[in-house]
Amino acid sequence: MRLIGRYASPFVRRVAVTLQVYDLPYDHLSVMPFGADQERLTRFNPIGRVPALELDDGEVLVDSAVILDHLDQLVGPEKALTPPTGPARRRVLSLLAVALGANEKLVAALYERHFRPADRQHQPWIDRCEAQVIDGYAWLEQQFEGEWLTGAEMTQADVTLAVFWLFGQAKRPGFFGRMTCPRIKALAERLGGTAAFMATVPEEESLSRDLSGPD
Repeated sequence: MRLIGRYASPFVRRVAVTLQVYDLPYDHLSVMPFGADQERLTRFNPIGRVPALELDDGEVLVDSAVILDHLDQLVGPEKALTPPTGPARRRVLSLLAVALGANEKLVAALYERHFRPADRQHQPWIDRCEAQVIDGYAWLEQQFEGEWLTGAEMTQADVTLAVFWLFGQAKRPGFFGRMTCPRIKALAERLGGTAAFMATVPEEESLSRDLSGPD
């Protein structure tokens, strides 16, 4: 298998961490969805988004949720980080939906500042996105059932939440530092020191802190 996309993307990184947790070997093609890499990326995904996963037979999967579903099937229900059926599956998927939504709003605000000239940025839109980020993480903070979000075992919800929190903390340290989320912070710090996370440390990339807004 070959994972396409830079670990600097939290969507790519949550797939990479999962591959590491599952002990599934893969090659890594580090490309960005912007600039010189964009044309190369469209060979794997026609709309030029990451991640993509090229399977050994040449089939290409796009979108991190689709890729993770395939990886869960590869390792089987006993090892999969997302439960296969029932209330437990719905619970993890609901947690993931909120985490994904919060991170997408964070990225939207970052893109607004990064790609639009300062005099064309729409501050009410940025404010709304950031409010949704805060609300999403505040809700997730209240969902823990012990050490993990759903109880005694780590799920994909924990992996994804830790990846997204670390991404946000790196891009908007002041903004994330003002959020009162000790459980999420502890989760991210605990998982951030594991082998799977250490093997997928994000690269330096152009959405730098100085372009991410005031902290």
